[in-house]
Amino acid sequence: MKRTDIYICVFMYLFCAFFQHETQKFPEGARHYPHFVIGLLFLLTTIRLYDMVKQYMKDRHVVNDVSETFKGFLPKQFWTMFAAFLGFFVLMYFFGFYLASLVYILFCLHYFRIPKKYVAMVLIVMLALTYFTFGWFLNVPLPKGEILGEFL
Repeated sequence: MKRTDIYICVFMYLFCAFFQHETQKFPEGARHYPHFVIGLLFLLTTIRLYDMVKQYMKDRHVVNDVSETFKGFLPKQFWTMFAAFLGFFVLMYFFGFYLASLVYILFCLHYFRIPKKYVAMVLIVMLALTYFTFGWFLNVPLPKGEILGEFL
């Protein structure tokens, strides 16, 4: 059993509890999908925890793998992606979800030097998948943005 796996399980249970609490504010009909996703996440985390305990019962050994986990960590890459993540939310607030997603995906793929033919494929598939999943299938309104919301 790895120590980082324990931390991840604890984090996932806290994540489930927080979002379960937050979904109580939703209207009754809008709770079904979030409850399904939270329940699935809780179930998968519990299965992982069960496997970890079973492994621990076999060998009675906990590996401290924290130093191994962060081996090869690239701070510049981390902070660049973190800034892009924050920029995504700023763009989404002002220009809406679709335009912010387009810019964010373009930036990330360019930053990691993905070939242009794959960039086009990823953009088309992700935007279509997002539109059909949220806009059409689930009928969930996505943020239109403060600036573009006036025109849409």
